[in-house]
Amino acid sequence: MTTSSIPEFSALRKVHFVGVGGIGVSAILRLFAARGIAVSGSDLHTPAVDRLPAGSYFAGHDSAHVPHDADLIVYSPAAGEANPERVAGKSLGIPELSYPQALAFVTKQHNTIAISGTHGKSTTTALAGKLFEAGGLDPSVVVGAEVPGWKDYNLRQGKSDLFLVEACEYRRNMLNLTPQTIVLTNIELDHPDYYTDLADVKDAFREYVGKLAGEDLLIVNNDDANIRDVIRETDAIVLRYGVGDGADLSTRDVRQTEDGQTFDLVWHGTLLGTFSTLLPGTYNIYNILAAVSAYLAYGGKSEAIQSVLDVFAGVGRRFEVVGTIGHATVISDYAHHPTALAAVVEAARARYKDKRLLVVFRPHHRERTIKLFDRFVAVVATIPHLILIEIYDVAGREEGVTISSNDVIEKVRGEHPENDLVYAADLEEAEAIIRREIDHFDVVLVIGAGDADVLARELTKEDRTEDARIAEQVDHLNELSGTSSLS
Repeated sequence: MTTSSIPEFSALRKVHFVGVGGIGVSAILRLFAARGIAVSGSDLHTPAVDRLPAGSYFAGHDSAHVPHDADLIVYSPAAGEANPERVAGKSLGIPELSYPQALAFVTKQHNTIAISGTHGKSTTTALAGKLFEAGGLDPSVVVGAEVPGWKDYNLRQGKSDLFLVEACEYRRNMLNLTPQTIVLTNIELDHPDYYTDLADVKDAFREYVGKLAGEDLLIVNNDDANIRDVIRETDAIVLRYGVGDGADLSTRDVRQTEDGQTFDLVWHGTLLGTFSTLLPGTYNIYNILAAVSAYLAYGGKSEAIQSVLDVFAGVGRRFEVVGTIGHATVISDYAHHPTALAAVVEAARARYKDKRLLVVFRPHHRERTIKLFDRFVAVVATIPHLILIEIYDVAGREEGVTISSNDVIEKVRGEHPENDLVYAADLEEAEAIIRREIDHFDVVLVIGAGDADVLARELTKEDRTEDARIAEQVDHLNELSGTSSLS
């Protein structure tokens, strides 16, 4: 469907959404509803009623769900062309947009700041949104995770021309956008079911960066070699951040504390002051640098930075403390790439020094596990106590791919027989192992995309009936049906 057949935003009266449980689709739905557009939608399991604006919602997909007078259909990329509601829409002549296309459609008339990269997009986008908000810049923001304090969960609706969006590289989705500013956090191969290799990823980002020219702004992690390669020929104004030399915004003297980290910020050679954050890990220092760089570049005052950092504890499923089991703290994190896995485990060790740490990891996507196998093995080998759950199958993206978490375990055991490494066939088996061994640990770190977060929350629930437990699992799976690709 070409965007030329799409009505102007101001002309939309009724829009139907396919995949309302998706983290991205739900944000666009909320935004449309707030603009007075009548909305309806469906998903295999719809979210709780109080999590969506007023509208007509249906469980399951059926052609009868599509209003005959709808002006537009917005669908999750997970809903293929054979989806009955998309088929019905085409037969009725209703134009359609995928979520990435809809995000571009919504933002095309705005001054758009797109945050992209392999890791850190959600945290960086949310923190930048909070900074712009505190600085009186009143932006609209779409994030691929829930942001504490925002009534619309992963959407902030502002009144200014500024629009901050998390822009994912999966299937080159970021190329739909026409941003005036791009923030690049880092570049690695993370979607091997789509990209051939790292060179293919870099080619996509070169094309993306090529959208900028003249007075457009490119904000980059100067410590990332892949980014430095990608931006060599850019015509945009480049603003660099990092912990090394040559950055426009840099940190000095990063120190771990019991409650987080402190660090100095230097902006164009001038010390802005000493700041503290609740967020753990070196990777979050980079996220902070990225967000602050965008904020300062848009004229933000440094006085607001600490007040935001004082209360910003991150977004959902990013080193999120979800509760306790017995005396042990339970943390949930979305990491699913070897680099992110290593960074999160390192952050937990730094935050909980001298505490006994149990890591529980569910790899996400068999293709990723195969292509990055040696890197996963290297990271897993560094974790003394680990439960490795069977790989989470991604619907529609695993055909003919055969590999198991047991393959990783066998490789690690062959080289490090001393490691305490246990296999679990599913979440239920992992939960049973954790409950049996929990007295030996102070912290349980549950890591993985897909449904790993369900396990973290189940561990913190006590005295529940089996029916209630099943219902809670279903509800939570509905809520997390979106991914980093903002489907």
